[in-house]
Amino acid sequence: MDPEVYLLLHCPPGGLPKEQVRAELSPAHDRRPLPEGDKAIAAVWQSRLQAQPWLFDAPKFRLHSAILVPTGSPGPQLLLRLGLTSYRDFLGTNWASSAAWLRQQGATDWGDKQAYLADPLGVGAALATADDFLVFLRRSRQVAEAPGLVDVPGGHPEPQSIPRLQETEMWAELCPSAKGAIFLYNQVQGSPP
Repeated sequence: MDPEVYLLLHCPPGGLPKEQVRAELSPAHDRRPLPEGDKAIAAVWQSRLQAQPWLFDAPKFRLHSAILVPTGSPGPQLLLRLGLTSYRDFLGTNWASSAAWLRQQGATDWGDKQAYLADPLGVGAALATADDFLVFLRRSRQVAEAPGLVDVPGGHPEPQSIPRLQETEMWAELCPSAKGAIFLYNQVQGSPP
């Protein structure tokens, strides 16, 4: 498991409107192939399927980097550089026992400790109720990542039909989980969805 948790960026108070966020999707932002090939990823996946046969692979966006430009700069305030990855690759890199070695090898080979990791883009929301409580969920026991633990509403956006995506459609495709979190927030606040 990848134990490294850190703050990637800190947005201004109040967040950013979608007009100030841009996503750049490019194969240049995909995970680098492992030096020995992807046999280790396949082996981890097969082992996980033996223990949890309900798991399934699905495409994911890979977060290569996020760049926040200073307020007042022309153009978008936040640029998300995205590639493609999969749930199988996530379990076989970020959640593999070799995750620390993959970070070290990525730094050595590419000058980027994340080069060999899947790093799927995740969406999470901290929801506060009108009476100052926070909303949390308990994860299903039939998931590979943190089964049965308490979490915030969210998920991993899935690129359904990449060849037809337009820049203007990117935001909607990236945020289906965020839409659910906003719906839940509106319900808690008593606003219409």
